[in-house]
Amino acid sequence: MANFNTHLAVGAVAAGLGATMTMAAGVVPQNQLLTLTMAGIIGSVLPDIDLEKATPSRMLFSGLGVVFAFIVLFQFKKEYSIAELWAVWIGVYVFVGYGVFAIFHCRTKHRGIFHSILAGAFFAALTATIFDQAFNEDPVVAWFAGLFVFGGYIVHLVLDEIYSVDFEGHTIKRSFGSALKLIEHRSMRATMAMTAAFLIAAIAAPSSERFFSIVSAPNVYSFLQKRMLPEDKWFEMKTEQAEKPPVETEANMLPQLTPMTAPESSANGQMQ
Repeated sequence: MANFNTHLAVGAVAAGLGATMTMAAGVVPQNQLLTLTMAGIIGSVLPDIDLEKATPSRMLFSGLGVVFAFIVLFQFKKEYSIAELWAVWIGVYVFVGYGVFAIFHCRTKHRGIFHSILAGAFFAALTATIFDQAFNEDPVVAWFAGLFVFGGYIVHLVLDEIYSVDFEGHTIKRSFGSALKLIEHRSMRATMAMTAAFLIAAIAAPSSERFFSIVSAPNVYSFLQKRMLPEDKWFEMKTEQAEKPPVETEANMLPQLTPMTAPESSANGQMQ
């Protein structure tokens, strides 16, 4: 099994490469690229959350504690005093970060259901839901964040499988096949629970119609194929030829669709 530093390094490189392709295609605003990269890095360490003493597990539940604390806080921001809001925030954070953490590790085992593609799909849908409901992001950005988490998740599973092969001794370790799997065959109860969790997260997630229309558009793939390699020499600066605009997709309109810019555009329309 690859260690934490290896997963973090490989996950960061994979997320950076994915963000570079996203930037070249122009399918999300550029100010979201760092966020998507961080989502991919987080996804690359998520499968190890079932290791109680591992850093990813502690980080995840601390992060979830912060997110849910603010979600609850927003519901009572006008009703309670600052001191009461402090108490609510701390209470929710402690409950999720420590209480749910302890219960979770009493019910799970390493390389179980969380080392599966199904679990990766659950975290992708959960990420899209959090970006939509907690951060009020555009649905396209929310689903791209989910995609990056899923991609990082798969990178982790593949890396664990690679480390299950002893290339020097030309042997396969006993752990081979336990990392990259669709579901947990050894526990159908865990598989059913994860399936239910995925369905709940998918129902709560924002609409994915625009996201899928963008990622499945033929012009996106033709554009990426054309831009993947240099036309002539590597790192040759093009000074005479104007820069080609990004691929025309619906996501190019995201900056005009954000809550902060929508009123301005509508106001300009009224003035005209």
